[in-house]
Amino acid sequence: MICVENISKRFGKREVLKDITLNIEQGICTAFIGKNGAGKSTLIDIIIGNKQLDTGEIVDEDNLLNSQRMAILFQKTQFPKMLKVRELFELHQSFYKQVISIERFQEITQFDEGQLEQMADSLSGGQKRILDFALTLVGRPEFLIMDEPTTAMDIETREHFWQIIADLKRKGMTILYTSHYIEEVERMADHVILLDEGVIQISDSPENIRTNGSRSVINIPKYYHKIIESMDNDCKVLEKGHYYKIETNDVGKIADDLIRLNVNLNEIEIHKSSLLDIMFNNKDGVVEI
Repeated sequence: MICVENISKRFGKREVLKDITLNIEQGICTAFIGKNGAGKSTLIDIIIGNKQLDTGEIVDEDNLLNSQRMAILFQKTQFPKMLKVRELFELHQSFYKQVISIERFQEITQFDEGQLEQMADSLSGGQKRILDFALTLVGRPEFLIMDEPTTAMDIETREHFWQIIADLKRKGMTILYTSHYIEEVERMADHVILLDEGVIQISDSPENIRTNGSRSVINIPKYYHKIIESMDNDCKVLEKGHYYKIETNDVGKIADDLIRLNVNLNEIEIHKSSLLDIMFNNKDGVVEI
């Protein structure tokens, strides 16, 4: 287990991490989520030793942060120029005592013999990303850290990627990753940590977040804006295209108000949503809760 205890970090006057305490359990898949600038990448950089912390400490009880046991997939993929895919694989093999075979490497990348002889820098964005991922697995790591791992992958490649992750989970690998995709969090994470402005807002399993954070969402056309303004309920109203999105824990009270105000109920939609859904309801990732 890796224990992060009371970590804080400043860049100039801006405090990007504020008294962060969490545990990364061995054999568990943990997802960091949060909007851009929430502190996810900075926290990962501190955990792996790329950035210095200002206060607090990190206790690595199982020696998972050893360079022979840990592998990192960074957010941006970059390869040395003029190196073939096979040469990159052989280079990474030279870094470790125990390595995967070229056959396993091809199974992960789905590259044929011809693609092994291509210059790595000439590959498509999705191919580069799956190659980068495969290279992180060359040394048979026990702790895998990934920052936005499926960036630039198409749907098919992303599905293949998560099948490999599922296999690694079954084998007991410890995994820590960041993501902006709700399906990835729900599908693979055993534990979710929501960071917002450098503070942990939520730390729980996806199942508990769905159960405990469940609420109702009402969609109502924008031409009812005067009615929306007259409502006195404790609810959150968001503008979404041609309609308002009302988030509430008391859908009955809202519905009663809409009926009283002569809203045509055939023009509104009501459905259940969860805190996990609401976290991912805009293009920038996690919204303020």
